[in-house]
Amino acid sequence: MTQNFSRRRALLVCKAGYATEHLESMLVKLGLTVEYVPLEEGQAALSLNELDHHRDILFLDGDLPSPLGEAYGTTPPVPLIGLVGLEAPSRLKALLNAGATSFLKKPVHGSCVYSALFLGVNEHRMRFSLKKSAEKHEHKRHQRKALIKAILNLMEVNSIDDDTAYEMLRKESMKHRMNIEDYSQHLLDECSFRDVRYQSNH
Repeated sequence: MTQNFSRRRALLVCKAGYATEHLESMLVKLGLTVEYVPLEEGQAALSLNELDHHRDILFLDGDLPSPLGEAYGTTPPVPLIGLVGLEAPSRLKALLNAGATSFLKKPVHGSCVYSALFLGVNEHRMRFSLKKSAEKHEHKRHQRKALIKAILNLMEVNSIDDDTAYEMLRKESMKHRMNIEDYSQHLLDECSFRDVRYQSNH
């Protein structure tokens, strides 16, 4: 769990004013640098691709119509804390869709800032970890399908059983310095199963 937020950068996507003055001062006390993101016709002049996921934390004003522009509705690569003025379901839903993992009620009171930071940053970390885990499992599932297809193709081309086909793949993948799943995908992509011929040791 992240508990210390010093050396982080707080990017405030909101209009500077009475609702955020306590937020800014409390963030500085907690060791963060604070920057207001320029707004152009109510939208942030900000590219999500430029954010540093090791450092940045977004504070997003839910009262702005579409503060992230085209990126609104896309989960940002950094923690996002929603600033809530009007507690309407539509505003809260919009912030959730933007990727908010924590909220602060406007006008912001300094005593609430650390709790919102703690929840927002650690919840984002957990979501990011779960997403990476899901992507990893999906990649493994795809690799298993490639391995099975490669085994079936080698069985057909060489008229051999599945154990022999698997052993062929294992040996060939070692020769090519690839893991067996990646080598199987390579064979599928190149349609080169007839180049991998079974040679009996007897």
